[in-house]
Amino acid sequence: MRFFCKYGLIAVVLLFLCGLVLSAAQTGKEPQKTLKVGYVNLELVFDQYSKTAESRNEFDKERESQQKEIAKKQEELRKAQELYEKQKDHLKPEEKKKSEEEIQRMQQDFYNFVGMANQKLEEKKNQLIEARLKEIQDAIREFAIKEKYDFILNSQAVFYGPEGSDITQQVVKFLNKEKK
Repeated sequence: MRFFCKYGLIAVVLLFLCGLVLSAAQTGKEPQKTLKVGYVNLELVFDQYSKTAESRNEFDKERESQQKEIAKKQEELRKAQELYEKQKDHLKPEEKKKSEEEIQRMQQDFYNFVGMANQKLEEKKNQLIEARLKEIQDAIREFAIKEKYDFILNSQAVFYGPEGSDITQQVVKFLNKEKK
């Protein structure tokens, strides 16, 4: 028991001395600079960025074009199926089998086309989002330098911030002005 008390007392004294040394060392230094920190709601910036609307329009045109092509291929498939249904009772077995195989091939082609179209649309959407996010990130960096911010954080990482630290609207104005 005395062993722990003796070494515990020594540890407390050493900590106290370290504290004195550190406080003495800091008093000789210049006062620390106050950090300028802000945060932005990235989703709001993205939604209010003027080029995001342009990207949405571009994506919508692409999707509309794909949907027209899908509808065209779907109509071709439907017509082939209707024609087969009308004629199947009058076809020879080998002609019937050939028609069924052709319809199955058309169905498979249609499903493949739809899958590829969806994949292309997803890739296009991701490209547009990445491009806008890169522009936003660059603009936030420029804004931080211009306004002398030390840190600008995503609001999702901030549980609390003093009033005036949310600079979302300032960044949106800067972004839309700079990127026109």
